[in-house]
Amino acid sequence: MLYDIFICHASEDKDAFVRPLAEMLRQNHLEVWYDEFALSVGDSIRRAIDKGLAQSRFGIVVLSPAFFSKNWTQYELDGLVDREMAGNDRLILPVWYEASHADVLRYSPSLANRKAAQANEGLTAVVAHLLHVIRPQGSPLIIAREMLLDYGAKPPVITDEFWLDVVEASNRAPGFGAGIPDQSIWGRWSFPLPEAEGDPTSRGERLGWAALQFAWTEEADRIPISVTTEPDVMLEFIDSQPGLRDTCESFIRLTIEYAPQLTIPEMGGYLEDTIEKEYLKNIDHSARTAEVSPNFGTGLTTQGDSPKCGQEWSLRHPDLGGYRSASVANAYFHGGMFGPQVAFHEDADHLLWLLSERSSWLPEPIRVTLFDGICHCQWLWHGTPANQFDWHGCGSVQEELWKYRTRKRFSWSRDVLADWRGRIDLAREALILPESTDELLGRVRDTGVVERWKAAEIELTRRRSRRNRRPEAQ
Repeated sequence: MLYDIFICHASEDKDAFVRPLAEMLRQNHLEVWYDEFALSVGDSIRRAIDKGLAQSRFGIVVLSPAFFSKNWTQYELDGLVDREMAGNDRLILPVWYEASHADVLRYSPSLANRKAAQANEGLTAVVAHLLHVIRPQGSPLIIAREMLLDYGAKPPVITDEFWLDVVEASNRAPGFGAGIPDQSIWGRWSFPLPEAEGDPTSRGERLGWAALQFAWTEEADRIPISVTTEPDVMLEFIDSQPGLRDTCESFIRLTIEYAPQLTIPEMGGYLEDTIEKEYLKNIDHSARTAEVSPNFGTGLTTQGDSPKCGQEWSLRHPDLGGYRSASVANAYFHGGMFGPQVAFHEDADHLLWLLSERSSWLPEPIRVTLFDGICHCQWLWHGTPANQFDWHGCGSVQEELWKYRTRKRFSWSRDVLADWRGRIDLAREALILPESTDELLGRVRDTGVVERWKAAEIELTRRRSRRNRRPEAQ
């Protein structure tokens, strides 16, 4: 169904009654098929009316002396009667306008027998009577749709299959924690839904937030919005999605997992004050944690001290919280261990993005740290059945890196170069990188990406060896 209401009326009654009625129904958030709203120049009037008759939940029939004398109104009324008889549902809602019971009885005994709204009681009373039927109180779907309309969204009528999807989605698990990554959980840019406490209002609000969340998550993937998005664009996206800005304010720690770039000082826009307050609370919490557990988090820092803040806040701290670059990059591109899904792109894409001018909006010290950190992370690509790339030499980089761990030199063979070029082409398309493939390949070689990776592997092996020797030393 596309409409809540189809208004069947005589044109003579438009100015005095029907147009104000249609406008007041729209003000009450109903989708109204009314010729002045629904028809455009060039439309087929008959086809448009047939569509309205077939795809409206209810039909308001404004019975008046003018109505009784028209053939066209009879055509519309016949269509509503046929639908009603086929579905056994009462969808015809009569309104008597300047017509008595005797007038209606002469025209249609069956309509005269139905309770009708009386225009002489005033437009407000007529609309109230109609809303009582069209929008019954206590319906969670009605409450959900009203909520979306209040936020400026444009949801379909409650009989649309969209709402079945919303009901199913409202039962999904949150997109964070140790959940199973399948269709039973929410994806990126999802937030906790309010609990449904059993009453229609709370159930409706949960459905409403589920519907809004549908829009956020789909739009974030369509654009896409990710950790590579410039802060101004990120803030525009949040502000453009009905209800999302309020939600980000309420769940700021989840927000900065999806948008860690907003934690960079002075990049938080209208969320800057909320981010700063939460950051200062985290600083205090980290200091208290270090007092109670001096060894907490020491494996993640450069000096072996407890971190000065949580990893998600490292970009806001003047010393990056004391974290190693790999810890900073992992938090930026992947979020927390049991946090929500953050990354839209793969680490190979992130690596090449950091080498591109596309990432130049990052403050240079942060850009350097993220680049150094991601070189120490798992940025490899390969040709497994689940992730099959079909270019020549695919998998050669991985094979050569494993050999390089025990060799002095990395071989930039023809197959290795082809593998790099194939992966760079994917990143250029996914992230719209302005540089040529050879230009980015040159930066990969000049910045020592593979050498940094080997250094990280050697350091990781040493640390594991030290940890394994500790029990023997004790």
